[in-house]
Amino acid sequence: MGQTCRNYIGGKWVASASKEVNKLTNPATGESLGEVAMSTADEVRSAIGAAHKAFPEWRRVPPLTRARYLLRLRDKLEEEFDDFAAVVTREHGKAIDESRGEVRRAIEMLEVAAGIPSLMQGYNSEDIAPGIDEYAIWQPLGVFACLAPFNFPAMVPFWFFPFAIATGNTYVVKPSPIVPLTMQKAFELIEDIDLPPGVLNLVNGGPDAANVLMGSREVIGISFVGSSAIARIVYKTAAAAGQRVQAQGGAKNFLTVMPDANLDKAIPNIMTSVYGCTGQRCLSGSVVLAVGDTYAELKRRMVEAASRLKVGNGMDESIEMGPLTTPAKKKSVLDWIAVGESEGAKLVLDGRKLKVAGLPDSCFIGPSISMR
Repeated sequence: MGQTCRNYIGGKWVASASKEVNKLTNPATGESLGEVAMSTADEVRSAIGAAHKAFPEWRRVPPLTRARYLLRLRDKLEEEFDDFAAVVTREHGKAIDESRGEVRRAIEMLEVAAGIPSLMQGYNSEDIAPGIDEYAIWQPLGVFACLAPFNFPAMVPFWFFPFAIATGNTYVVKPSPIVPLTMQKAFELIEDIDLPPGVLNLVNGGPDAANVLMGSREVIGISFVGSSAIARIVYKTAAAAGQRVQAQGGAKNFLTVMPDANLDKAIPNIMTSVYGCTGQRCLSGSVVLAVGDTYAELKRRMVEAASRLKVGNGMDESIEMGPLTTPAKKKSVLDWIAVGESEGAKLVLDGRKLKVAGLPDSCFIGPSISMR
């Protein structure tokens, strides 16, 4: 059956009463990993309420003391490093070395945030005008929240909550319902560092849960990472509720290869950019622009290099590209390949019929290259 995801509210694990449930599956093997309920509006409001209640006392905790909590969590992540990375790969599909890199970035964020006693210092300037001095004081504001994406289930939440709680704010994390197990693991470690109840909360769910967070007057600010289309909705919705908003969307990323480029170095970098994380990241190279005489040689070497990439179960140390995270995401890639062909692109490397021995093909697709 696998794991049933729960919410973490006010320092306690809480099972959701919702009947709307997402089944969780390892995209490489098809193995059932468990399920996650889409939290009710009342459950989301309960998480917000716990954070709101914890804020007045937490903001008075000295910054150095707050930083020590983060360092304890850093130590927990180091102790559980390999197991934590394995959770990311099993639920997302990315290669295990990519998951290790993601967990390392999460640890680095904790280390940076632990420097908050210096980072949050204000300033003063005397006599900026006759008889006038100026000073600035950085102060916590209240409850913040993040709407995390599917592609980096460990790293992205750690971009946000360590800095928020280090500065004296309280927090609600809502992971992607596609990959909630990573934050389940993270909050099991968070539980062990004995943060005061309500300082850091976890609530699972989809768009309905996000809308409650974005519509709450008790949530001071919200951070989002995802598609540009959804980022616009988040910005508009949260701003209408008076919230501060970070809405980070996707991009169309061009890699330009000049005639004097060292292709021995450029090709491996292009492969990592384009096919790393199976292309499921906002900074993934999606278009390679060859300038001048480099076109023919670049084309040949890109096709050769991409053809050699080993695709399979990300838990295999030799794998260079794992599956897409869901069948729907594979269908999206297939649809875009078809759009390119309909617009005149020539598919010089076709990964659509890739078969990985012993594994279902519902989420796998091989490296593909279309040329104009």
